Amino acid sequence: MKNKYTIKFILVFCYLISTFVVNSQQVNTMYFMDNVPTRNYLNPAFQPLGNFYIGLPVIGYSQFSFGNNSLVINDIIYKQNGQTILFKNPNGDYTKFFNTLKPTILLNSDFQVNLLDFGFRTGKSFWSFSLTEKVDGQLGIPKDFMKLLIYGTPDLNNNIFDFKNFGVDMSVYTEAGIGFSRKMNDEWTIGGKLKFNYGTANISTVNQNIDLSANIDEWKFKGNGVLNYTSPLPVTFGNDFQSTTLGTSTLSDWLKPMGMGAGVDLGFTFKPINNLTISGALTDLGFINWNQNVKNVAYKADFSFTGFGSFDINNVPNIQNFADTILNKLSSSFSNTQTSNAYTTYTTPKLNLGLEYGFFENKLSVGLLSRTMKHQDIYSEELTASVNGRPIDWFNMSLSYSVLNGRLSNMGAGLGIRTGFVHWLLSADYIPLNYAALPINQLSSNFPSVTVPIAYNSQGFNFALGVNLVFGYRKDADKDGVVDRKDKCPETPFGVIVDKKGCPVDTDGDGVPDYLDKCPKTPKEAYSSVDEKGCPKDTDGDGVPDYLDKCPDTPKAAIGHVDKSGCPLDTDKDGIPDYLDKCPNTPLNVKVDSVGCPVDSDGDGVPDYLDKCTDTPKAAIGFVDKNGCPLDTDGDGIPDYLDKCPNTPKGIKVDTNGCEEAKAETKPEVKPEIKPVTKPVVQTELKSLFQKALQGIQFESGNDKILNWSHKILNQIAGVLIANPTYLIEIRGFTDNVGKSESNKNLSLKRANAVKKYLVSKGVDVSRITANGYGDTLPVASNKTARGRSQNRRVEFIVSYEEITFH
Repeated sequence: MKNKYTIKFILVFCYLISTFVVNSQQVNTMYFMDNVPTRNYLNPAFQPLGNFYIGLPVIGYSQFSFGNNSLVINDIIYKQNGQTILFKNPNGDYTKFFNTLKPTILLNSDFQVNLLDFGFRTGKSFWSFSLTEKVDGQLGIPKDFMKLLIYGTPDLNNNIFDFKNFGVDMSVYTEAGIGFSRKMNDEWTIGGKLKFNYGTANISTVNQNIDLSANIDEWKFKGNGVLNYTSPLPVTFGNDFQSTTLGTSTLSDWLKPMGMGAGVDLGFTFKPINNLTISGALTDLGFINWNQNVKNVAYKADFSFTGFGSFDINNVPNIQNFADTILNKLSSSFSNTQTSNAYTTYTTPKLNLGLEYGFFENKLSVGLLSRTMKHQDIYSEELTASVNGRPIDWFNMSLSYSVLNGRLSNMGAGLGIRTGFVHWLLSADYIPLNYAALPINQLSSNFPSVTVPIAYNSQGFNFALGVNLVFGYRKDADKDGVVDRKDKCPETPFGVIVDKKGCPVDTDGDGVPDYLDKCPKTPKEAYSSVDEKGCPKDTDGDGVPDYLDKCPDTPKAAIGHVDKSGCPLDTDKDGIPDYLDKCPNTPLNVKVDSVGCPVDSDGDGVPDYLDKCTDTPKAAIGFVDKNGCPLDTDGDGIPDYLDKCPNTPKGIKVDTNGCEEAKAETKPEVKPEIKPVTKPVVQTELKSLFQKALQGIQFESGNDKILNWSHKILNQIAGVLIANPTYLIEIRGFTDNVGKSESNKNLSLKRANAVKKYLVSKGVDVSRITANGYGDTLPVASNKTARGRSQNRRVEFIVSYEEITFH
C-alpha cells in the first residue's frame, strides 16, 4: 500500500471495470427468435417448435454478461486538442463525467452454463427440465465516492459524503428447474417453472450507514454493517482484516450445499388478433438461505483523523496518506467477535413484457420488449426494439436495439439455424459499432507501447450461445400450428384458427369455416341451406330463413307482413292476407270478398252478416236502415223508395204509391190555395233523421274526409231531398275547441262543403244547398270532457223552406 502506483492502479481499475456494463442478465435479442428451443428461459410460456430437444452440456446454453449502469469508456478517456486524456486530467471535463453517474454505480457480472437441459411435448403441453450453474455478482459504488475522488473537499467545512450503498453481493449456485406450458386455446398459452437453488458460495454486505464528514481541520468517518460470507473454502478473518487466512477444501466440500432455496418463473402469451402476440413473464423470483460454513463479520467505525486539509485527486502523496489512514482505521473497526448466523439473499427478478406483430405470413415481424430488473432497492429498466426474420423454417434471425441502455452506437443480433436435427444459436446484445485505437501506455508508463481497439461508446456486452439436438421438428408450411404430416388442409390462410387436423374451425358445422362465417351459430336444421357466408338462405327475402319458411314463395308485396313461419299474416282470419286485406278487422267467420271486406250481396251498404233484408232492390239503395231493410219513414207500409207521399200521417189509408186512397163520393172541385210559409215546418220523421245525422256523420281526425260508415245516413238524407224537391237546407259544420279558432272555422267549413259535395253527387240540386262553417263558436256540450267534445264535432241540417201543400 506504500507504493504510489498502487493507488493509481486502484483508480484506473475502478474506471475500467465501470465500462463493462450489463444490466440485462438475459439476452434480449433472443426473446423473439421462436425457433430457439431454450427461449423458455426468458418466458416459460414459450413452446419450442420441435417435439423434443436436448441441450448438450455446457454448450447447450451458455450466457455471460458484465458491466455497469452508468458509464462508457468515452466518458473516462477521450481526445482533447489532439491528445488522449483521462477525465481526471486538469483539462478534463469533471462535471460531464460526474453527471453521467447514477446515484449508485452498479457493477454487474452474470454467468450461467447448462449442465443438463431437455424438453418434450405432450399434446398441447410442453415439459422442460434444466440443471444450470450460475454466478451472479454485483458491486455497488456510491456516487458520493466518485464525488470525493473527482472534486475532493472543495469547502472548508461540511463536505458530507454518503457511502451506504458501498457493498458487494456475489453468489455461486446451481439451479434445477422443471417447466410446464400449456396452450389453453388459440389465444392463450400459459407457463411456469419451479426452481430449486443449491447454493455453493456467497459474499455480501449489509450496511446500516457509512458517512464521511470532511472539514479542513478534521475528517469524521462513521459506519455500521455486516460482511456475510459462506463457501466450501474456509476463511479466518483477522482482527485487522489484513491477516485473513484461507483454509483448504476438497472436491467433496464443493459438492456439499452451503445453502438451499427456491424460485419460480411465470409467463403467458396472448393473441387477441391475427399476427399480434402479447407476452409477459416474471423470471428469477427466488431466494437462497445460507446456513453452512457461515461467517458474519460485523464492523462499527466511528473515528476521526486530521492532517489532510483539502483532498485533491491529482496530489498523489495526498492520496497515499489518505488511503493508508483509511485502511488502517477500517481494519481496526472490524469486530473481534465473529458469528455464524444463517442469512438469506435473493436472486435478481426480471419482468419482461413483449409485443410482436407479424407480416407476410409471419415471415417478418417487429417486436418491442420492456425489461425491468431489481437488485436490492435498485431498479433498472430497458426497452428493446427488434426486427425478426423467418424466411424459411430452418433459419431465424433478429436485429435489435436497446433504447434505454445504449447510446445509438450499439445493436443486438441473433442467429438461429437448424441443420438436420442440430440447432445452433448465437446471440448478443450491445454489440459495439464504434471503436478507437488506445495506446495503453498512456494509462501508465509501466504499460507496454501497445495500441488496442476499444469500443469507446458502448456500455457493455451480453452474449449467449447454444447447441441443441431437436427432434420431431414441426414443419408447418401454412403456419397454422399443425405439422404438415398431420395437416389435412395444408393451404390454410395465415392466421386462421384451425382444428387438430389443421382445417379451419367450423364451430357450427354448417360447412363454412369460422373465418368466413358471418352467422357462426347456424342451427343444425339449416346446414343444407346456407349461403357462401354461412348464413341460412332466405330465397323469398321475407326475413324468415328457408329452413323455417313454410311459405317459401312469399310475394314481394307481403314482405314485412309475414309470421314466424314465413307465411303472410291474416290477422282477422278471414282468409285474405293482411297485405291484400282492405278491411283488416273483419269479425271471425264472416264471409268476405277478394279484398277481405264483408260480402254485401245486395249492395245496400250493409254487409250480409248484419243484413236482415239480403234482397234489397237496387232502387232502395240509400233508403235502408242499419239492418239493411228499406226505410218506411211515415210507417204507412210503403217503403220510402216507392212512397210518393212520404209524409202520410199515421192512420191514413194509403194506396200502392203511399198516398191517401181516394174517396168514392164526388166532391166539388177545389182550387188550390197557395199560402206563404212564414215558418218552415219539418215533419217529425225528418227531424229524427236530421238529429241522427248530427252525430252519425263522422270525419277522419283533423281532416274533411267523410268516413265510410257515414254514407248510409247521407244516402238517406239525399233520398229525402230528392223526394222533396222544394226543400232548401243549410249545412252547418262545427268543431270542438281543440286547436286555434281560425283553423277550427276553416275545418268546419271544409267539412260542411264535403257533405254538400256528397249530396250533390247523389243527385241533389246544388242550388238547394248552402254550407257554412262555425268552428267552435256554438258548442252544444262542455268541451272539458271527451264526450262533450265529441258532441260538439257535428254537422247540422237546417231546413229553410217546406213543400207547398194543397187544400
